[in-house]
Amino acid sequence: MEYKYKAFISYRHLEPDMQAAEKLQKLLEAYKPPKSLGKTKENWRIFRDVSELQSSSDLSENIRNAVETSEFLIVICSPKYKESKWCLQELNRFRELHGNTNENIITLLVSGLPQESFPEELTYTEVTTTDENGNEVKVRMDVEPLAANITADSLKESMKKLNTEYLRIAAPLLGCDFNDLFQREKRREAARRRRIFGGVTGILSLISVISIASAVTINGKNVRIQEQNDQIKEQNTQIIAQNEQIEKKNTDLLVENAGHLAVESENLFSENSLIPAIQKAVEALPAQEEKPVIPEAEYALSRELGMYRHQQLVPRLALKHECSVEQLSFMGGGVTVVSQDATGVYFWDAVTGGLLKKITASDEEFASEKNGSANELTAVFDVSPDKTGTYFDKAGDPGSTRYEDSSVFNVVHTNYVHDVDADEPGTGGDVYIYNSDSTVWRLDGATGSIRWKSVLPEDAYLCNDIIFGEKSILRLYQDKTVLPGGSEIQGKNHYLDIIDRETGAQTAKAVISDLSDTSFGILLDIDFYDYRDGILYTYNDEKNEAQAFEIKDNALVSAGSVPAVFAEERSIHNVYMQFIGDEPIVISNEVSAFDLTSTFTRCENGLKAEKWSLTLPVNYFNNGRVFHFPAAECRQEHDILVALTNRHISFIDYETGKELRTIALDADIIDSSYGRNGVVMITDAGGREYVLPVAAYVTGNATDNDAMRVQTIDTAVSLCSYSRGKYVTSGDYSNTAYIQYTEENPMFTAIDAGEYMYVNSIPAVTDDGSLAAVYASYYPDGKYSNDVKVTRHFFIYSTAGGELTEIKALEDYSINAAAFTESGKLIVNAKEPNGDGGISTQDMTYIVDPSDGSVKNVEGVPAVVRSDMKFIPEGDSVYFLADSERNLVRVSADGSFGVWEQKAEDAITPDRKIVDAKYAVSGDRAAVLAESANEEFQYLEIYSFADSSTVSIDCDFSGDLGLAVRRIFWQDSDTVGVFFSNNTVSFFDAATGKRTVEVSLSGMGQEPVSVAPVTADTFAVLCRDSCIYEMNEKGMTDRSCRLDFSSEDKNSIRSYDSTNAARLETKPSSDGTHIYVVWDSDQAWLLDTERFAVRYRIDDFAAAPAHGDKVFINDRVFGKAGVFPIYTTKQLISTAWEYLRALGEG
Repeated sequence: MEYKYKAFISYRHLEPDMQAAEKLQKLLEAYKPPKSLGKTKENWRIFRDVSELQSSSDLSENIRNAVETSEFLIVICSPKYKESKWCLQELNRFRELHGNTNENIITLLVSGLPQESFPEELTYTEVTTTDENGNEVKVRMDVEPLAANITADSLKESMKKLNTEYLRIAAPLLGCDFNDLFQREKRREAARRRRIFGGVTGILSLISVISIASAVTINGKNVRIQEQNDQIKEQNTQIIAQNEQIEKKNTDLLVENAGHLAVESENLFSENSLIPAIQKAVEALPAQEEKPVIPEAEYALSRELGMYRHQQLVPRLALKHECSVEQLSFMGGGVTVVSQDATGVYFWDAVTGGLLKKITASDEEFASEKNGSANELTAVFDVSPDKTGTYFDKAGDPGSTRYEDSSVFNVVHTNYVHDVDADEPGTGGDVYIYNSDSTVWRLDGATGSIRWKSVLPEDAYLCNDIIFGEKSILRLYQDKTVLPGGSEIQGKNHYLDIIDRETGAQTAKAVISDLSDTSFGILLDIDFYDYRDGILYTYNDEKNEAQAFEIKDNALVSAGSVPAVFAEERSIHNVYMQFIGDEPIVISNEVSAFDLTSTFTRCENGLKAEKWSLTLPVNYFNNGRVFHFPAAECRQEHDILVALTNRHISFIDYETGKELRTIALDADIIDSSYGRNGVVMITDAGGREYVLPVAAYVTGNATDNDAMRVQTIDTAVSLCSYSRGKYVTSGDYSNTAYIQYTEENPMFTAIDAGEYMYVNSIPAVTDDGSLAAVYASYYPDGKYSNDVKVTRHFFIYSTAGGELTEIKALEDYSINAAAFTESGKLIVNAKEPNGDGGISTQDMTYIVDPSDGSVKNVEGVPAVVRSDMKFIPEGDSVYFLADSERNLVRVSADGSFGVWEQKAEDAITPDRKIVDAKYAVSGDRAAVLAESANEEFQYLEIYSFADSSTVSIDCDFSGDLGLAVRRIFWQDSDTVGVFFSNNTVSFFDAATGKRTVEVSLSGMGQEPVSVAPVTADTFAVLCRDSCIYEMNEKGMTDRSCRLDFSSEDKNSIRSYDSTNAARLETKPSSDGTHIYVVWDSDQAWLLDTERFAVRYRIDDFAAAPAHGDKVFINDRVFGKAGVFPIYTTKQLISTAWEYLRALGEG
């Protein structure tokens, strides 16, 4: 069989595994065996996947194909390797192809001990032999994997060892012995050194000969020296050229490597592996050593650190465990975080992240007398899901609503946050622990100190189970019989030892042997739930019956029973019981073929009777729980019962048992709680925290459904707990938990207009970024209603001192647009208040002097009519469309203005109008798409506002009635570009109007949406795949980059075609090698034009000065406006290291 790849490298995308895999690939592909070996090596192709696999349950097609077409499998072994299901799938698939043997599998041990790092599959082989009866049988034989070992105290030392250890892997690939290969390599290196020494000796001999010849022939000396000098100069020139080539190649390799690291960082971030993603991005950027800076790495790191977010929820404290975290929660009212791994139970300070206490199975207090070193501890966290008192508030402008459409919740509001105050309850109570002797301890959740301890009764021989009910702890045990010699054996009776959860005292004891005819029946057929208010609640699987008993004289007396309802007798079923006050809810969960159902039965106290029963198509077996909402507190006619599973939420009328609404989720629920006032709170596996108002799901109308998304966690989340504005999380099989909370970005300078003042927009900034225009609204008491008077205010903001100066003359004016001119004046278009709380329908244009706040009305300027107008600043003037976008107006800082529209004397209508707002300006000239007054024809022209002259653009629309102009732009001051509906871009000489070149966009493979200039020679084409493609007059340059959004829900590019081309803009930046690419006015990317790659993404973009190293944002969702710097690479790296060191990851 011909293989595509010589070897497939299977490894975890974590350090040091990742760096070892990368270096090994390069060493093997570059290796040339010694000629004396007699082995010829073709150009080996080594497959190494540089991206994390998607979160699916199986290998992707390209990975599977690579495994199947590889001759060898190289396994990078470490303790982390065995935890990856995808790595093990790669290994198992390769073994399947080789008869489930370890043939052609080579291992490289990078960390850990062999016994903890090698997958079990590599430690044995199956051989066929004959047993004593002469039958052929397969038996396992232990084998030692063929391994290279580069384990070391540091990553640097480990990589140094790889420089020779890789020969152990190259040898089987060549089909030779390692020792033979290693010795030949040593001989080849020795020969190489001898040649170098011989060459040096030869040169010295040559010099001696030349010296003697020079002494004999003085006259020829100068000639020879000159010739040698000429040769040396020529050699030096060649060496310099070679060094330049080597340096360029090294730089190219460094750039390529940095690019791979940036891609790996992006992939890790997309998989919610935030900390590894940051580490990988830092590795891609220069630290101490010389390394080129690539914008892709800066982009990855800035996004992961949230450098352009004014606030961000990220891990602030790392809680390191010895093994994978199994459970965790805030406890003691949020004072501590308590967690458990295989080695013990940890108590952490929730403020500092410091370890307060660790309890292990070997501690003297918790040790087992009977089980010795086999003792195990089990922790039970007392965490109530009732978080009544947790409130949420709408952020940002009180008069606005921000929401997204949702296939799950119908509508998701995005501008709500936790409103944490002193009355919000903290999460968690105490912690219960029991050991292998079934001794139970209650520990203070805030300190870890022991509150009480309960040992097994003296008559107990063996404890079979411990059940934690809401009110009691139930210990199921068998008694003992003492033989005459004093030894003890298992007795015949089963007992239930009932402990009060609060005090630890035994509240009752019952003989339960009569519940089943056999001892096994007691253990297998009877489930115990709780002992409360003098009644024991159980389920009898033999009778399919939930049963209640009173305990009298240690005997069980029947108090009531309710049958469990199952559709099919042979189905797989489980029964659960939860309590609403004194009423039990019996939940019968049934799995039959592909049907999953759960039946909820409300019963009277003591199971005396059934009140109602409801069957739902949900699987309560998966993390099921129910929440009760009293009608008076949630403001409903009846009480509401909400049932949650890992993928469903059901709303039930508690009085009637009627299903009101069931919604299916798109991700598993990781954490859930509720407030009795009518809210359900969930966090899903995607890290999204939602709040569901019960009232929105009980109306019977699905269009009333809505939810609030109050937070999104960027790290992997398989365990999560919330308390008073903080989260503690951990990912699958992770030995690190993180305490996360939101903090303000220290690099962000907020524009604070005052209490209850909310910034509407930042419509203008000066070219140097020293001043900005700020438009805000004042809401009395920060609230909005129909009878509240909202006033509007207009300010000039100084970035130097952070002061806001109000332009009093424009108080309560509605600002349509504003722009600073070259001379520093501010031109504003606004509508004045009409006196009755509204605004005038007529807009006016004003000139504001920022130095003294004076305002001058520019009389006679045509009205805009529209409120969504836009100013285009150019020099000391601004351009805008007026007269319902049919006319182009230029207003200058000196108060003069000009109009494009022409009207004959005594004419009522002008003789031409602008079509579809298509125009572009440069200096005092405007290129426009015009139409005659009678709409007979369209044409393109360049109009000069300086002298009213026009230049006709050479474009005839009469020959193609379907041809339309999508976009006009100035490529430079001498060239006009036009994007046409036939997917061509034409360039015209601005002086003559003649077409100079036409570029076809056909064949791009994507539908063009818009075009915009990038440099004097290139332009960008934006397509519906959200990528921009670089082009010049010859066509595509083969460079492109993707414009990512903070979430795909916000990516509106996919929804538009070329009729919306005006939504794309390019703006200059202070660095001549960068421009801003702006979409829809409020989403921007800083583009490195030399590499044609995005350096930074700026969400909530407001404005950026052309000659200032800062950018303004306005987050309308959370009501935050302000200024960010354009970060240097050094600032990024410094911030990253500071953050990683704070987590103990630096």
